Amino acid sequence: MKKTPIILSTVLLVLALGVLTPQFAQDASTNAEKTDQEIAHRALGMGLVRTINTAEVTELYKFGSYAAWPTLLGHQQEYFNGWLSRFYPQEVNLRFADMPEILPGYSLRLNVHADGQGYDLRLADTAVKQLSHAAFSDESGVIWQGEPLH
Repeated sequence: MKKTPIILSTVLLVLALGVLTPQFAQDASTNAEKTDQEIAHRALGMGLVRTINTAEVTELYKFGSYAAWPTLLGHQQEYFNGWLSRFYPQEVNLRFADMPEILPGYSLRLNVHADGQGYDLRLADTAVKQLSHAAFSDESGVIWQGEPLH
């Protein structure tokens, strides 16, 4: 019996559960200046990073390597459109764009390793200039948050 399908199924299940977790997670920051809209925008960005990570795992499973943004959009169009319809239901004509600004307020940098077996991404929140924030991830699926030092 092959172990690869079992391991891959387990990884996909774990990532799927990560996508199903609440998109508006607790913000441990003590910065009282953040508005509810800024917090919601940041949480939505974190959900987008989870979505990209899940799409990349699917890409690896189906095609044997991670994909650059244009290829990922082409192969996973229904998945990304589903995300848009869930979180932007009022924006019927909204579509993901080329990098860097893939959606209004979000700038993506996605670099796939030369061998296709890894990637690094940064999703920067560009909606709020004074509180610039970014989320980082890679093929491990772990997501980090970052803010500039003031």
